[in-house]
Amino acid sequence: MNNAIDIPWSQLSFCSVFVILLIGISLYESLRLEKTILIGSFRAVIQLILVGFFIKLIFDYKQWYVVMPILLVMIFVASQTVIKWLKNPVKEMYCCALISVSLASAFSLLFIFLLVVRIPVWYDPQYLIPVAGMIIANGMNGAALAGERYKSELEIRVPEIEMLLSLGYESKMASRKSRQQALSASLIPSLNSMMVMGIVHLPGMMTGQIIAGSSPVTAVKYQIIIILSIAATVALTSWVFVSLLDKKFFTPYHQIRYELVNPGKRKK
Repeated sequence: MNNAIDIPWSQLSFCSVFVILLIGISLYESLRLEKTILIGSFRAVIQLILVGFFIKLIFDYKQWYVVMPILLVMIFVASQTVIKWLKNPVKEMYCCALISVSLASAFSLLFIFLLVVRIPVWYDPQYLIPVAGMIIANGMNGAALAGERYKSELEIRVPEIEMLLSLGYESKMASRKSRQQALSASLIPSLNSMMVMGIVHLPGMMTGQIIAGSSPVTAVKYQIIIILSIAATVALTSWVFVSLLDKKFFTPYHQIRYELVNPGKRKK
């Protein structure tokens, strides 16, 4: 099979039409997102170009002490992004995000590369960086959805939770419905993708491998690994994150910490 067709920068510039379309819809519907769209598009292009050249250097210089700092930066940035979706986050919540993203990502990556793919060198950037990027990013998105939904559910259910606590329920039981809603919400994107995988949705990794000249069967095998590991990572990251938040939103005496759950309402 031939290698992927190279795209001249002049032709790539035609993609600016998509940005113009986004801005047009925002202006027509008065969404006031034009600035965000421009900044986001500019950042995405610049960051991807820089990362492309950077990764090429990493691929040429295969050393674990070069690859590991990259993974650590990815995890730290992902953890910071998770708590941005929470209203009035505190330092403790960042630690929860960091622990959940780190544990879930490490578990998935170790499982994939030690038992499934079995690459000769565990820190081979050609495999580790792209797969880690997908795993960490999806775990980040899942945790962000779960954390935001969990906090919203707690705010809505404050009277219900207070009643259960007053009846002698532990905080973990009183907040169970909120956790269930949060975890279900975090899994919806992954489960939807799995339902239509190969019929409606042709994943990026599989498409990229096929365009690059890999066998479609090989591309499918890798995609099966990725889609299943992503779903598991999202579930694990979200579950750990929500479980840790649960301990932060309640005191050891099973009382709601209103300053975190609902800053506008403080217990008298």
